[in-house]
Amino acid sequence: ARTVTATTTTDHTVRVLVNNLSPGTPYFYRFTAGQDTLGGQTMTAPAAQTDVQVNLAWVSCQDYAAGNYGAYRQMLIDDAARDARDQIFAVIHLGDTIYETRASNFQTAIDDGFNPISLKNADGSTRQVAAFPSGGGTRASVNFANSVDDYRSLYKTFLADPDFQAARARWPFISIWDDHEFTDDCWQSQANYTSTMGLDEPDQVRRVAASQAWFEYVPVHLTGIGGVDGVAPQAHDFAAPTTPVTDAAFTAPNTDNFVDEPNNKAAVGAITIYRSLRFGKHVELVLTDERSYRSDHAIPEEFAQPPTFFAPRNALPKDIVNVLDLGMFSGVADFPGTTLPNPRAGSPIGTMLGATQKQWWKDTMQKSDATWKLWGNEVTLMRMRLTALGAGTLVPIDLVVSGDAWDGYSAERTELMSFLRANSIQNVVVLSGDIHAAFAGVVMDTFDPGFAGAPATPTPVAVEFVGPGIASNSLLSFFRDATKNIPVPPGSPPGTPALVQLVATETAPGSGMFLDTLNLLLRQGTAAAGAFAATGSLAAAQSQAVDANPHLSYIDTNAQGYGYVQVFPTRVVASIVTIQRPIQMPTTDGPGIKRTATFTVNAGDPTLISKITGTKPFPLT
Repeated sequence: ARTVTATTTTDHTVRVLVNNLSPGTPYFYRFTAGQDTLGGQTMTAPAAQTDVQVNLAWVSCQDYAAGNYGAYRQMLIDDAARDARDQIFAVIHLGDTIYETRASNFQTAIDDGFNPISLKNADGSTRQVAAFPSGGGTRASVNFANSVDDYRSLYKTFLADPDFQAARARWPFISIWDDHEFTDDCWQSQANYTSTMGLDEPDQVRRVAASQAWFEYVPVHLTGIGGVDGVAPQAHDFAAPTTPVTDAAFTAPNTDNFVDEPNNKAAVGAITIYRSLRFGKHVELVLTDERSYRSDHAIPEEFAQPPTFFAPRNALPKDIVNVLDLGMFSGVADFPGTTLPNPRAGSPIGTMLGATQKQWWKDTMQKSDATWKLWGNEVTLMRMRLTALGAGTLVPIDLVVSGDAWDGYSAERTELMSFLRANSIQNVVVLSGDIHAAFAGVVMDTFDPGFAGAPATPTPVAVEFVGPGIASNSLLSFFRDATKNIPVPPGSPPGTPALVQLVATETAPGSGMFLDTLNLLLRQGTAAAGAFAATGSLAAAQSQAVDANPHLSYIDTNAQGYGYVQVFPTRVVASIVTIQRPIQMPTTDGPGIKRTATFTVNAGDPTLISKITGTKPFPLT
């Protein structure tokens, strides 16, 4: 037993690091405070050279007011039914544990018919995020957490969910953050709520507050964590800057793409979370931070505005993103296709990881002697391409789904994947979240062959499994909402479907029931999706099909759930478990499984063997 003191300094949270435990061993623990007792179960990692099967789950994206956390209840039910050798060791949380805003989740969520509904907790109370203690901040009509007490309030609200509590009591969580633990689509200590020309949003004070609350409420071992032999660990616990930071204007990034402004350096430097963990002989778990050191988006928000673009960071022209990502090395003085000056003409090549973390990642991948390298990666690594609608139409060029994911930083992606190929680093499995959808596919050393020195012939170097969110509204619902009011271009042929019909096609007029046409669009291209929307015929769609994203083996853009991965010496078996939409009153029976997609990867061969049980996502039959 050990006595610890909870104080107001850490919002009455405590951190206890227990040493001298046996490897690969389950342990039970409890905290007592007066008459109150709280306990749970955990498990230590197997020793580094133990030849043992490793089972992990991965999760992300749990918008509290968009759905209940039934995915955790389903995970508990599923795991209890497994043989002991197949039960989960630990849960990897890839971020968006909280959402920092209230503007998009005032007491309502979106159901499968995309209508506002009111959610209830298990006790019958309305599921909503309470007002922030400070009142929060507001920009562009978005109300966001603005102080350490605001962020603490969010953690206490999200952690009140009984299914989340039960999961945290059952398994150790291995956590990193994405954007919403601080601010949506952030980079370094910069926010992106507004898109006004020339208006930066430096939020160094908020960045420190967010990091402090995360460290208080998320169990995580940073200082002294260790790592791969010969690679210096970088992770360290939160420590408030010795001189309090202020919100100061951002300056130009240095040659490593980091903003050297002192307040930014202090805010970002208050904590470092990227690290690697070893599970026996076969698993090196590599965890990265893809927010703290990344550069601004390739197309800055003030340029990516309607009507030229659909949205500042989504559905962006692929070739323009690729060129601007190169910055000064693109050789382009003007913004492609306009007379505007190139906003990144003086900038280095874009980065997701930053120079120091990138070198650490390379060293860790190269020097680890584990059979498999599992990369806990926040945002989608694979290319997600939307094919052009055709000349003279609304979208005459190919788009990328998100410029906030690795598609917005394709030069560094090519650099990292080419590093794997050049150094014969095999058996890399990428576990991702963020996008509120499920994907599985092969990662190539480049998705832009021949561009800017990239290999002329793409080579597969890894596989990626993208798990759906725990509760957040799906990618499909986002795109349907974004396109629902965009009219058919003037002069289009009769019967031309509206853009929204390429995303979600109503099964019958006025039915309120939709097919997930976005899956078809990503799999077989815009023309195929349009043909189906116009005719309701899959045969008509097939006649127009192209291989829009040939590296993708599985697409489900309307999903919530979790991922489960088993690692064996000679293979990895990964499952994406999709639950029924978690909008009903939660029960101990869980939401139920809609489908399970299972993929096998054999050592030395980055291809996927797939199997789907349950209701298959459209257009699969």
